[in-house]
Amino acid sequence: MAETDTRPAIADAGAAGWIGYSVAVVMAWAFLLGYVDPAAQIYMAAISVACLIAYMGAAISQLKLGNLAGGVTWLYFGAFFAGASALNYFIGWMAAKNEWVVDGRIQGYMWFVLGIVLIIETPIFMKYSHAAAWGSIIAADVGLITLAFIFWGYGGQVLMDVSGWAFFVAGVGGILSGADAILSSVGWRLPLGRPLIKDRSAAA
Repeated sequence: MAETDTRPAIADAGAAGWIGYSVAVVMAWAFLLGYVDPAAQIYMAAISVACLIAYMGAAISQLKLGNLAGGVTWLYFGAFFAGASALNYFIGWMAAKNEWVVDGRIQGYMWFVLGIVLIIETPIFMKYSHAAAWGSIIAADVGLITLAFIFWGYGGQVLMDVSGWAFFVAGVGGILSGADAILSSVGWRLPLGRPLIKDRSAAA
């Protein structure tokens, strides 16, 4: 009888998703805190397209491996954090350049929905991921909800600072999570802490 290759047909590209996520939130941090001006949006649009590739690679690989929670999360991150953001950054740049009248408040509703969904699924990360990952997601929760209120015209620079620094923390956690996932493929790990929620069924 011929031997059967039990290796998965596809490797987990979740690390690429973490890297794309980190680039996206660090860009948001720089933009919200004024380290770059609105003219940077054209480059942010281009970079977001690259992030979309990373997100889609992570989503497809995890869905093929049967990881529904991870795959769907990377899928909607790609659709909105990267795809919609790329178009929105480009529209924002064009609007400023051509003096278009646009109503950016609609973006607040998008970020609010994404923030609520991510908050609801945050306990998954707290139970199954290391501290860098779940800490990053909690920071992203804060960043997304505050970003929604910023687009709605509330909070001024104070809320922009809160959102920006939350995204910075999210980016640091994402960088560490992505690097750890790559290193783990060759048997190395970074000391990134443990899940916050204990698996009671495993302990029983």
